[in-house]
Amino acid sequence: MLRFKSGIILSLFLLLCFKMAAQESMSLLERRIDCQIDSASVEQILEKIVNDNDLFFSYNPDILPKEINSVHLVNVMLGDLLKKILPTDEYKIEIIDNQVIITLKDVSPIKLTGMVVEGKDDEPIPYASLTIAGETIGTMTNIDGRYDFIIPWRFRDKPVSVRCIGFQTRELTQNELKVNLKIKLEPITIHLREIQVKPVDVAEILRNFRNNINKNYELSTQLMITFYRETIKRDDQYIGVWEAIMEMMKSPYTSMSSDKVRFLKGRKSNFGKTFKDISLKMQGGPWYITSLDIVRNLETFLDPQFENIYRYRFEQPEMYNGRVTWVIKFSRKEDVDFPCYYGKILIDADSYALVNAEFGFDKKSLKMNGDTFIKKEPHGYTTRPEGAEYSVNYRMVDGHWQFYSARTDVLFKVKQNKENFKAEYRSVSDILVTQQYAFPRKARFGPEGLFRADDIFADIIGPYDPDFWGNYNVIKPDDDLSKALREIETTEKDMNNLDSKIEK
Repeated sequence: MLRFKSGIILSLFLLLCFKMAAQESMSLLERRIDCQIDSASVEQILEKIVNDNDLFFSYNPDILPKEINSVHLVNVMLGDLLKKILPTDEYKIEIIDNQVIITLKDVSPIKLTGMVVEGKDDEPIPYASLTIAGETIGTMTNIDGRYDFIIPWRFRDKPVSVRCIGFQTRELTQNELKVNLKIKLEPITIHLREIQVKPVDVAEILRNFRNNINKNYELSTQLMITFYRETIKRDDQYIGVWEAIMEMMKSPYTSMSSDKVRFLKGRKSNFGKTFKDISLKMQGGPWYITSLDIVRNLETFLDPQFENIYRYRFEQPEMYNGRVTWVIKFSRKEDVDFPCYYGKILIDADSYALVNAEFGFDKKSLKMNGDTFIKKEPHGYTTRPEGAEYSVNYRMVDGHWQFYSARTDVLFKVKQNKENFKAEYRSVSDILVTQQYAFPRKARFGPEGLFRADDIFADIIGPYDPDFWGNYNVIKPDDDLSKALREIETTEKDMNNLDSKIEK
């Protein structure tokens, strides 16, 4: 059965609700515990605290002190114990949703701003990635090729890698990026005669891809910090934007366990357009977009049970992360009456790892299964999906490929004949992994704030100020969205000034 990637509910009002449980941090840090252990690392001490006291911790084990400690404390407050094993001038301890978050205290981070363009004609390059060389911290350019990159101070001397499919990877120092606000990438032209052609049969490549999943993809649980954005346009005008910083616990690719997504911080804005009272509810936004990991959740064009309904063909190979990749396009066979995708996949020519995919539903599939998109529609209204496009990217981390970013783009029309009402809606969702590390052994990913398939994405009320995200990396809003947000900020300031005058 074909698995659709998005659930959309049409209703008469915009009702996105999110229940956020708040808990005072001091109550948890004042909790009294016992801890007695000899000759142990800080990570081992934290594991003992977790196991003995049913607590939830989140931390990157790579940042913990390496020295060996002996701890013999009885009826001590948790906060005092943490201060004993973690130097207070170097580490920050926060409580979020009943979870103890341990991070390094940083000097003010470095912020780089610029644009990535093609070297030949200065055309912007969207969705190019920028990462700290040898680290998992990174960001991505927006549709206009622009980026903001926040780099922790401790990485101030490390170069930045800039890469995009079909272009030569560049590595630049941070000082170079401060001076040159426009990064130019040169396209790569590959001649087939320069490549050692291995398999010539698509079925063999797909079979090798599936057989090498355990070899090519991450086998340990990863904790990922992600940025998620969901926007809705009506007739090319923004009517809402929802954004969040999320934690994702990514299960090993050999595991049957599902991935988990948890909210950390978010904001929203409705643009206050004077439209007729038709609006959207997006179901399970962050949960659905993580299911776009098609290596874990094989889609029909990768599943051997459905290969016979597709027509495959080779295209010109492309470079990805400095490696040659096979480009395979696919579409339905003419005589197939079954929902199908069309699109292309990129498979690494040496390892057979799938590293990128772009795909969508063809018109016949939308017509056959359009009702799957619409969970509920208002009385008297007719809805029709017009398009559904998806993309997913993977990046190599410590020798293994890992989920990196994904995007959904759904277009549909709404009509009411009685009042001659017609409108076109477009919902776009993006998720980007901005940092990841191995999930601490024996640590627990608590249930607070978890998203599920039937959840509605958070309706977070908050000011849309530019400093909202602090030191988190996010995808820079595109020019149209930035303009709309500036209009909101101006309107809010005018309203506040008017309120002040009325009070006086």
